[in-house]
Amino acid sequence: MNGIKHIIFDLGGVLMDIDFKRTFDAFERMGFKGAEEWFQRPEVHQLCVEFETGVHCPAELRSRFREITGFTCSDSAFDRAWNALLIRFPDEHIRRVRELSGKYQTYLLSNTNPIHCKYFNSELRKHFGIESLDHLLTKAWYSHKLGLRKPDERVFRKVLELSRIKPGETLYLDDVETNLTSARAVGMQTMLITTEFTIIKALKNF
Repeated sequence: MNGIKHIIFDLGGVLMDIDFKRTFDAFERMGFKGAEEWFQRPEVHQLCVEFETGVHCPAELRSRFREITGFTCSDSAFDRAWNALLIRFPDEHIRRVRELSGKYQTYLLSNTNPIHCKYFNSELRKHFGIESLDHLLTKAWYSHKLGLRKPDERVFRKVLELSRIKPGETLYLDDVETNLTSARAVGMQTMLITTEFTIIKALKNF
């Protein structure tokens, strides 16, 4: 890959280890039976999409979730279960991003929400002494702030425009092929990240 000046990372499955089953299991342990099936229902899925695009604040999400599912718990218990899928930032990922930031402009583009954002930035502070992803990278772009989420091509165009960077000079890394397809459609170069082909291997020669 030639001419790369900018690298945009996805968060979950790329910079941070995640496992959605942990959240389903956490809700089950609190007595929310059939949690995984509930999250797959159209009305709950749509609620999550709306939360990730800034339509609802955390209080509205919890309230709507209770209305739809009939399951009630404290706000703090809800947030703990909601955040359970976020496992950790591997040390080698943070170290590598710091190294790359000396040579490239580095960015994040994540489908995320305020509850997750507060949690993963607190984990970054606790384990690495880094205030937030905006202090690790040139800029962190979040779907709930942009009002758009992947794989919508518009979110990639918006990030390119706001960052004032050229798509042909930009490498985008994600663990979801449909997101990479949209990134390529706007002119970015891309790499698919997997559990075997991590950012350490993908960016070995950068």
